Amino acid sequence: MIEGVEKNPKLGFYRVNDQTFYSKPEAYIYATQINTTPTWHFNEVAYGKCHWNVEPVPTIRELYRQRAQQLREKYDYIRVEASGGGDSTTAIYSFLLNNIHLDEVIFRYPKQADKDVAGEAHTTDARNSCSEFEFAARPLLNWIKTNYPKTRVTIHDFTENMLAEEKTRDESWVLQTRHWFQPAHADRFNQFNVREHRELADSGKSICVLTGIDKPRMTIINDEWHCYFLDVQANTAHPIVGPYTNITNEYFYWTPDLPELVVKQAHLIRSWFEMPENQHLRYLVVWPNTSVHMRTSYEHIAKSIIYPDYDPTTWQADKPTNSFYNESDYWFHHNMQGTNLYRAWEAGLKYLIDKIDRRFFDFESGVPVGLKSNISKFYYIGPASQVQTAVVQNNQYLNLSKRPLEIIKDRKLKRVIR
Repeated sequence: MIEGVEKNPKLGFYRVNDQTFYSKPEAYIYATQINTTPTWHFNEVAYGKCHWNVEPVPTIRELYRQRAQQLREKYDYIRVEASGGGDSTTAIYSFLLNNIHLDEVIFRYPKQADKDVAGEAHTTDARNSCSEFEFAARPLLNWIKTNYPKTRVTIHDFTENMLAEEKTRDESWVLQTRHWFQPAHADRFNQFNVREHRELADSGKSICVLTGIDKPRMTIINDEWHCYFLDVQANTAHPIVGPYTNITNEYFYWTPDLPELVVKQAHLIRSWFEMPENQHLRYLVVWPNTSVHMRTSYEHIAKSIIYPDYDPTTWQADKPTNSFYNESDYWFHHNMQGTNLYRAWEAGLKYLIDKIDRRFFDFESGVPVGLKSNISKFYYIGPASQVQTAVVQNNQYLNLSKRPLEIIKDRKLKRVIR
């Protein structure tokens, strides 16, 4: 087992026969060794007990406030991982706009390696993701500094840590992340690369590392609305906490501690798509809706529905299309080729390809580009009005083997074939 991984079932976990893994690469390596297939589990007990087809009464703002207060009462110190996007910004607003103290907001950025890869406001290509600092995060951070001076604002240049360990980096870096095998993922979200963060951990205070994951995944199957979860998003948190037991990764939205929150979001989204003037966009959510471009369009719509205090015109780069060769890592490929860091990154990908069965990978032009995604059970929200919509078949990035879909309806499990 990998040492120092937070064994937090609320973030999801994998089962391989009778063993539980909190590391996706470790689970898939072991599954390859014994010739079986891992299963992914995400808060099935808590979500299975929910009445998903009944919309919660409180407003969405009130549920956000309740979630912020819930976390505030649980932890001594709360640090939000901010991107400037709707998910993390709304999580921040849920504290600050309700006068609930938030200890720290941190934005992480590859400053020493961003030469010639940022600053173009006219393009939102994923390769221009470094521009999110200037056009999305900086205005938010300045607003916090001005209006909430008791909240600490940190800008972390994670390339400092990468360069410091360049001579010792090897392929084992892939075991420090959960799905996103990007060259800097483990460094970007490391809990201890900022001196003050290590000192805080040593203080013994209970620390919440809070990430804004995520908008509900919505789909229509057999004229019924369902909500589900993807391990791609649920594997965003950095799991390595070392020997510390006082550090916990939390997701603001995808949590079993306040399941009414995501249920409310799901009903708001369903209601919007059920409006006659919006039904022509239902093709974005008809199963299987796994295209990256469809996801991007859906998420832009969802943000305007469920994040009432977020400005939907805020600048944001497009979503990347895969894990290994992630377009948002353009800064790395453009400025760091020929370095030991680059060779270690390539060695890490080769390690995964050599150790894991090919059936578990996504491919582009015959080249592995990442581990397949996994889906949770589907939770029934309500009927969908019958509308003629085009079904876009694009199953490339989701594990849609011939197993039936598992649907929870009226808190009972059923299986359907699609």
